[in-house]
Amino acid sequence: MKEVILKLTFCLALLISSAGFAQGFNKKTLTAALGATQGVSLDNKQKNAYDKANADLVAGLTDLDKKNLSKKERDSQIDNLFDKRDKSLASSLGADKYSDVKKKTDKNINSVKRKVKLAKLVI
Repeated sequence: MKEVILKLTFCLALLISSAGFAQGFNKKTLTAALGATQGVSLDNKQKNAYDKANADLVAGLTDLDKKNLSKKERDSQIDNLFDKRDKSLASSLGADKYSDVKKKTDKNINSVKRKVKLAKLVI
């Protein structure tokens, strides 16, 4: 009986730790997912602006995870950070290039946004 309880406890601990790990989102993975331009070519100046907007978003998300907010407030702040990124990209890339990038990356960015809302950012 003791062995069964011990094995069940071990399995439960393993499942809990796996679920907790899966809910984490690391900065490197997030930056890589945001940095994908899906084949749209950017010159050096545009690429630097794109990388800066993504870095600012990641920094904002990191700061946001340090705060103790309700789910609704956190989701609202995440939406604001992504909107801020979009505005930054629109002004730095120009309307034409931004619309090209948005068309190609919108599905990926929306997926990343959903994942960020479900996860905590791991340092």
